[in-house]
Amino acid sequence: MPTKTKFERFIKLISLSFLLWTCTNPVTPEYEFIGGMIYIDGFVGTTEGSSYVTITESDVAFYYRNIFVSGATIFFINVDSKEKIQLFEDEDNAQYIPAANFKGEIGQKWYLEANLPNGEKYLSEIETINPSVPVKDISIRYDKQLAFVEDYEKYVPGHEVAITFDDPADQTNYYYWRYKTYDKVQICKICYKGKFRNNECIDAPMVDYYTYYCDSECWQIEYGNEIQIFSDKLSNGSTTASLPIANVLLTRKTKILVEIQQFSLTPKAYEYYQTIKDLVDNNGGFNAPLPVALIGNMFNPEDSNEYVLGRFTASSAFTQTVMIDRTMIEESPIINRITPNPEPPPTGPGPIYDKAPCEESRYRTSIEPEGWIE
Repeated sequence: MPTKTKFERFIKLISLSFLLWTCTNPVTPEYEFIGGMIYIDGFVGTTEGSSYVTITESDVAFYYRNIFVSGATIFFINVDSKEKIQLFEDEDNAQYIPAANFKGEIGQKWYLEANLPNGEKYLSEIETINPSVPVKDISIRYDKQLAFVEDYEKYVPGHEVAITFDDPADQTNYYYWRYKTYDKVQICKICYKGKFRNNECIDAPMVDYYTYYCDSECWQIEYGNEIQIFSDKLSNGSTTASLPIANVLLTRKTKILVEIQQFSLTPKAYEYYQTIKDLVDNNGGFNAPLPVALIGNMFNPEDSNEYVLGRFTASSAFTQTVMIDRTMIEESPIINRITPNPEPPPTGPGPIYDKAPCEESRYRTSIEPEGWIE
């Protein structure tokens, strides 16, 4: 099927037909889900660990879903130095990431090159990293009914994180916030129907599970998935005070470090993230059908008629942290803590197997995060 026709059919997915029988009774729109649509989302940030690329393809074999495209070759390319930074596949987290120490710098110009396994090549327009606006203050507020979570079908407790910043008067600013949290964990490995040997779980079908304590200090890393953006259209040059930008739910009753990143976006990038926010907030999450507005700055250099969904963004970030002590909260955490079940020591001579390493990953680290307070 020609690409143009495919795109025209895809428009039906998001177009609304307001053919009115009366002034108050619109006809229910009909949607046509289209498979084979490529969606690319790339980001270069100025802090380590903030850069990534995700590539998915729509599939309608049994139901509408977006499938991670594995086996691609991805580069961030610096326009001035011509340096090519290759990204590596992180299949467990369905994304491509650069080396852990990679970060962009203010003033640099970058673009994205994505080479898919089927031979298709996609490029992005050039993005310049502009200076970010600093955060002036962070405040936290505990609420027993902070947010409604559909998975639990109820309101759950947690902390609302709010920030204060001075908006520059000599420019138009668009803001985007992300956050991640760090809290200490005691158990580094759980082997279900198994036991831990040589850095892996081996079969032991007579037990439900064994737990293994961390052999060093270890922090669990979790990432917020809400999209928080803001435009200074109505507040240019003024101080924005106590703006809520994150909900940190009570997952465990531990001390927790919250790292806030405040990004500065271009107008087009802001419009793009606004579209994603509307999609996620109103249409059932990231697996909902993608609207045509998600056509961003990606293109096929060999086919000007192909419409590529997604966007590549390069942005600087101002990072600030805040510690929250949740150990004295009365409410129960929303995630049930697993009961420790160490492997019994041997009855005679032999090694004791009760510990496991804190494996470095996107979600765990043995390196104390900056800003951590005991």
